[in-house]
Amino acid sequence: MDSRLKRRSLKQSKKQLYGYLIGIVLLIFITLNFGPYLIGAVGSAIDLISGKSKQITNIKIDGSLEPPLLDPLPQATPSEFINVTGRSFYPEGEVELFVNGSKYKSARIDESLDFNIKDVKLEPGENIFKLRIIIGTRESDFSKDYKISYLKDKPKLEVDFPQDGAAFSRADQEISVRGKTDPENTVKVNDFIAIVDSEDNFSYILKLKEGENKVKVVVTNLAGKATEKEITVSYSP
Repeated sequence: MDSRLKRRSLKQSKKQLYGYLIGIVLLIFITLNFGPYLIGAVGSAIDLISGKSKQITNIKIDGSLEPPLLDPLPQATPSEFINVTGRSFYPEGEVELFVNGSKYKSARIDESLDFNIKDVKLEPGENIFKLRIIIGTRESDFSKDYKISYLKDKPKLEVDFPQDGAAFSRADQEISVRGKTDPENTVKVNDFIAIVDSEDNFSYILKLKEGENKVKVVVTNLAGKATEKEITVSYSP
């Protein structure tokens, strides 16, 4: 009886071994002969998924257009003409630039999505830019407002106190240098920053030394233009 069971067990083991070997041979055969087709099928599936993704992207583009972005502008410039550059979200179309509410110029989008509008003329004072993009018959909303001031003149500087040639003595060793300028200007007295109030009046407490004192006041605007005035006062203790 035991020998019969051993022979059955041995036969079953052989059958399982043959089955494994046959399966391995079939797998190798399928891989060698049909592997490229399987890879192609996987690639097609990936392309299908990618195609769906592109369709979703196209749906987004086919919706409302995003206005272009303008590169950062300085707050102010002493130049009458500037170049306006920026970037679009789309590889096609035309950017329209509006200056102070009126259409000024347009530019085509290049392959890098960038645009460049050269020699935009500014009006004295504050200028407001805004942009939109046109693709075919569709147009985007306007971008946010971009502001830049053209400051062609030197900043105003009035020194109200002290007067040139003034003489001080004893308790007047510390004096208040006072005057008026334009909005948003920086004022320095002998290279120290003065206080400018909401009405554009400036002041600085200056301690005098014995004898002759030079008082230099320099006002600089946002465009970098400066106005300078120097007066001389004297102090005797």
